[in-house]
Amino acid sequence: MKKINIILVGLLFMVGFNACQEDELVTINPLAETGELTFKLNQPKYADYIYALEEDNNEKNMDTLTCDQPDYGFTAAVMYHVQASFSEDMTDNVELATPVNGEKVPVNIKDMNKAILALYKGQMPNPPTVINVYVRLKAIVSTATPTPLDSIPIVKPAYSNVIKLKILPYFMEDLTSYDKAKKLVFWYLIGLGDKKWTNDLSGLGVSIVPLSVVEGNKYDSEGNGIFTYTGYFNTNDEFKIIRDLGSWEIQWGNNGSAGINSPVMKNPSLEPSNFKVPENGYYTILLNSINNTLTIEKTSITPPLFDNMGLVGAINDWGNTPDIEMHPFLVDEDEKPLNNHVWYTECIFSSDGEVKFRVDNKWDNNWGGIHFPIGIATDDGPNIPAKGGKYLIIFNDVDGFYTFIQK
Repeated sequence: MKKINIILVGLLFMVGFNACQEDELVTINPLAETGELTFKLNQPKYADYIYALEEDNNEKNMDTLTCDQPDYGFTAAVMYHVQASFSEDMTDNVELATPVNGEKVPVNIKDMNKAILALYKGQMPNPPTVINVYVRLKAIVSTATPTPLDSIPIVKPAYSNVIKLKILPYFMEDLTSYDKAKKLVFWYLIGLGDKKWTNDLSGLGVSIVPLSVVEGNKYDSEGNGIFTYTGYFNTNDEFKIIRDLGSWEIQWGNNGSAGINSPVMKNPSLEPSNFKVPENGYYTILLNSINNTLTIEKTSITPPLFDNMGLVGAINDWGNTPDIEMHPFLVDEDEKPLNNHVWYTECIFSSDGEVKFRVDNKWDNNWGGIHFPIGIATDDGPNIPAKGGKYLIIFNDVDGFYTFIQK
């Protein structure tokens, strides 16, 4: 009887083993894990064709690139990003705005022209001439993880071979400074403040703050450019960057689990996780909305902390009555400033009049600037030339950025 039991156990083991053998094993190509994986980008049908871009055709595609899917060792949904450069080694490359899911990758005329403008560092010759633009694809797959319990992909971006295209761009306006830009398309940090993630106008200053503009010729005719935010972050803070108040469609988050190691824009096949810093401290967010890049890096600054901030000027006879109180964006449980550097208030200006920001109703710490309604204030700077109206006012005492948002 004992012998029969042994035989039965052996048969059951063999059946179980064969059943396991029938499950498909997924083996990831080691090159995909090291970032050395490449794939083929095909040459366009007309190799010597000159692509003449025209602004009237902005919504059309100049061509559709085709490629072979990278050999990941498994079937994957791959997102392709078009990268362009003036050099074949792809130094100083610019990534076009819209990624595509699938091995047929249309190249939008407007996106390519903006990329060329960025490669010219905002100084496109007028009239433009035919130029060689080198193009490659970056392939990203975000679903391959070491185990089902992991959330961080181990497959690194793969890059195709480089092809050369001859392109005649249309002239685009040179980059200009924020105060001369015809418009600015702001981006907003959401998730800090009252931690309620209020994504509408009522959240400004409370749940949402705009990223700051920067000095220099950094903004294009469509309002895109460099935006930044420097502030204190705790490891329990989670946040995102959005563009349009009231909408989550255009946003930046982290690819994979919450973190700051892999910033990515939302796309049809990817809903990014929240950003979350690995350790407490001051961090700088730097967003370039022309070439769609974003970084979040720790900084070693130790700016002074203030318990209060006020608005002073013609509205209160330059201090003959108490300054208009500004409220802290970051607070503790008692609504007191907690590592805070962003302040907000609402104010009605019955007429035009100059104003400044200051601490403790004194002039020891005060800031001013020459521009309105947006500017960068400096320590003991000039008076801000405010215009009559009702405003939500936001001020960052780290970088001096201020904005008067008319209500």
